Amino acid sequence: MNEEVRPSRSRVSRRRALAIGGVVGLSGVLTACAGAGDPPSGGVATSAAVVTDPAALLDVANTCILAKEGPQGPYWFDVDSIRSDIRDGRPGFTLALALRVHDVSSCSVGGPLTPVRDAVVEIWHCDAGGVYSGFAAARADERSGTSGPSRETSDGAYSRGDPEARPTDGAEYLRGAQAVDPDGIVRFTTIYPGWYVGRTTHIHCKVHLDRKTVLTTQLYFDDNLTDEVYLLSPYVEHITRDTRNDTDPLYDDVGLVTTQRSADGCLAAVNLGVDL
Repeated sequence: MNEEVRPSRSRVSRRRALAIGGVVGLSGVLTACAGAGDPPSGGVATSAAVVTDPAALLDVANTCILAKEGPQGPYWFDVDSIRSDIRDGRPGFTLALALRVHDVSSCSVGGPLTPVRDAVVEIWHCDAGGVYSGFAAARADERSGTSGPSRETSDGAYSRGDPEARPTDGAEYLRGAQAVDPDGIVRFTTIYPGWYVGRTTHIHCKVHLDRKTVLTTQLYFDDNLTDEVYLLSPYVEHITRDTRNDTDPLYDDVGLVTTQRSADGCLAAVNLGVDL
């Protein structure tokens, strides 16, 4: 295992996280989550009242915009895991995430959204040390997202036929899927994603309908917020982050999530527009 990411492979208590010299306190990061400004395509939301449900942010997040198609990356595999809490004990800053799938073909800005019902939304991302579950033994040069060829095609409960990689271990942390509710919304509890060489901070996402993938995309975070979170343990132990949003070759602000503080972490939300 790479010594750079070894510290974040083990659990870290909140007491230790707040005691490490140079690490900002939780309140500092929550302030960053609340931030200033209300960008129309995502970013940091402001509100006189602190919201407690990430779904409450969806109405101020980007709407009526077609989600950006993107590569699924080399570390996707069909875990067939329907669950909302995908942490599996991984250490990191708590992130509550809401995603709403809506049909942009019948959408007008400011008007009611048409939810896509019967969809399944799947997410996966790396841990605080930049490692994906199932691939802890992967070579460091594969973590850029440009290698690691797929070897199979999925035949799972919510996806069929997508090319998938063959995992090198049995871990499935920070991976999972949810069926949308009648409003087209899913909610996940996870941790703020880490980073790896050549990529900015991101979450991978797929939307499936009738076991077919109708969207493969990536979600992104405001760099100022990421800078604050990465001063916390265990992120602070994974140093020399080399890529930010403006230097990432795949970044698109259509995928920028809107964030807000919560009592013990961050809330984030984004609307996923698909054309049906």
